[in-house]
Amino acid sequence: MPANKTKVDEVTVSVIWNKLMNTTREVGERVVHSAQSYVMANARDLGPVLLNDIGHIVCQVEFLPCHCLLAEIPTKAILDKFGPLDEGDMVLGNDGFILRSGHLPDWTFLVPIYYEGELVFYYHFRGHMADSGGAYSGSYFPQAYDCISEGLNIPPVKIIEKGNIDEKAKEIIFNNIRTSSAVWSDCMLIYGSIQKGQDDIKKVIEKYGVDVVRECCDQMMKRGEEAMRNEIKAIPDGEYTGETAVDWDGTTPDQPVWVRVKLTVEDDEMTFDFSESMNCKNVDFVNSPLGNTYCFTYLPVYYATDPNVPRNHGALVPIKIIAPEGSITNPTRPSTYGACGCSIAGEITDACTQALSKATKKAQGVFSRHYSVDVAGRLPIKDPRTGADLEYFGAPFLEEGGSGAVEGHDGWDGMCGTVLAGVIKHGSVEVCENVMPFFWEEMNLMQDMEGPGQWVGARGSVAIRHCNAPKEATTLLMAGDASGTFFPPAGSNGAPYAPTGNLYMKTVGSDKKEFFPTMCMKPMFSGDILYTECMGGGGYGNPLDRDPEKIRLDVRDEYISVQRAKNVYGVIIVPSSLTDNPEDVAIDVAATDLLRKELRDDPRYRHVDQVRDDVRKGNITVDEAKDKYSVVIVENLGVQVIDYKTTEQLRPH
Repeated sequence: MPANKTKVDEVTVSVIWNKLMNTTREVGERVVHSAQSYVMANARDLGPVLLNDIGHIVCQVEFLPCHCLLAEIPTKAILDKFGPLDEGDMVLGNDGFILRSGHLPDWTFLVPIYYEGELVFYYHFRGHMADSGGAYSGSYFPQAYDCISEGLNIPPVKIIEKGNIDEKAKEIIFNNIRTSSAVWSDCMLIYGSIQKGQDDIKKVIEKYGVDVVRECCDQMMKRGEEAMRNEIKAIPDGEYTGETAVDWDGTTPDQPVWVRVKLTVEDDEMTFDFSESMNCKNVDFVNSPLGNTYCFTYLPVYYATDPNVPRNHGALVPIKIIAPEGSITNPTRPSTYGACGCSIAGEITDACTQALSKATKKAQGVFSRHYSVDVAGRLPIKDPRTGADLEYFGAPFLEEGGSGAVEGHDGWDGMCGTVLAGVIKHGSVEVCENVMPFFWEEMNLMQDMEGPGQWVGARGSVAIRHCNAPKEATTLLMAGDASGTFFPPAGSNGAPYAPTGNLYMKTVGSDKKEFFPTMCMKPMFSGDILYTECMGGGGYGNPLDRDPEKIRLDVRDEYISVQRAKNVYGVIIVPSSLTDNPEDVAIDVAATDLLRKELRDDPRYRHVDQVRDDVRKGNITVDEAKDKYSVVIVENLGVQVIDYKTTEQLRPH
């Protein structure tokens, strides 16, 4: 950070800090309320970030981490190409191997902020556009041949240069995407919103002076670094590991895609090393460009530290990341990476959270996976603006779980999945039914799908989605954003894993529900039904330490069953108390105390990770793991791993 000799007082730092944050907030809010993109307008799938003139994050606010925490990486790529941007410029791009950010539907915009001819800031903005070309609407599908077939790969280009639109570049880009008018409208909306933000920042500079504003920004970053170093220093030095997997990549059946991380804490710095994660060769769709990996490594650190730690460059300095080129955490062209924002991002966060959970009590249980299946298609309804059939892409964000638990607090229901961090807007059934060819017969919390613990993770959800598309319509379910059927969210500080999820499809004319895989794309026709059972978030602490009164209330409210109360939490409900009046539900206190004492010594309640580690070390055999501990261990790519789906059925549940 550049040295600045200007002195500022605490009040001035606070005033300017909050003004810059609020200005950044308003840049995003204006886009939310005016966007043509369904997911930007209805789900807040976007994020503005203010950076200083050398590309260091000054502040970010309550928008998606995948658009914000990585901002320095694409900004550097753009500035390396163009040098300092001129006043009135706007660069756009989406190429994940140049910008190193994320999947193609998320476009990156960079606009400089000048004051009286002096470059002071940049605004970095990312948003999920309505379309980015490729084989299908939404540019979000598995089994693409390469990244070129996933969609239009746009290198950083000055679409606006010194206030003038580059019509040639515009023609090339927007002639190769669907709903081009809507996408261009959103591009200009973003540019206009940033220009309004620039006007607001100029007023701050006019009042305080550019040197004072720069010094305040330096102070903001300095305090961010001090705060994060203090948090890390409180964690014991050592090495900690975590691992999980995406169900599969949509191409190679029955082959999970493994994320493995080693966390090293030394004094006031930490390093996350992904060297043991899979190679990107022969892995499709779920590869993670480097910026995406950085983002979802930073995210669990923020989950596990004081919420007042600033989200700026300074706070990121003590966090080092090793992601070898050619791995799934830093893939090389032409690897595909369409699912990276959801279905590898969640697993990176999960693996890092597991490592942090072994190091600090502040780590929380992992959010539920993003499990709500997207849809794209064409409806035989003429768009009056174009005369063409209506093209659409929609992400419902309905069939979701919620957050993991933290020490002292249960998870929050309905907060959506890990990568959405509670800042995405949960979907509306009414809005979805208005813009998608579906109606929802049921959308509810699901019994017995919470992540167990002394404090429980959010409850899971159950949904029944019917297709009512017209006969001539094309309707494609895109489950590329969904994972978690075989690998559940982790609990923290001794909590077991949350349950796995389930997806089923019943086709018209059939009375049988059939397994519907994640990471797939399948046509849907009128009368077909999608059934979703989404898992909840991970819990915190030992379920046998949960307050029995909380269990009684959960049984009363039908969040958990009497059987689960007994088998997982060791709480006995008096059978005669199960009357038509739910207020009658009562606990057999003596029987509960006795059962809990017994279960603490029952080997089937030992944490599955500990059993797996003992098998790997040769302390117990695979047969002993199953017969004594009810943990099913299988071998995958030469490594002994847990079969979570079978194990959760074998263990008391």
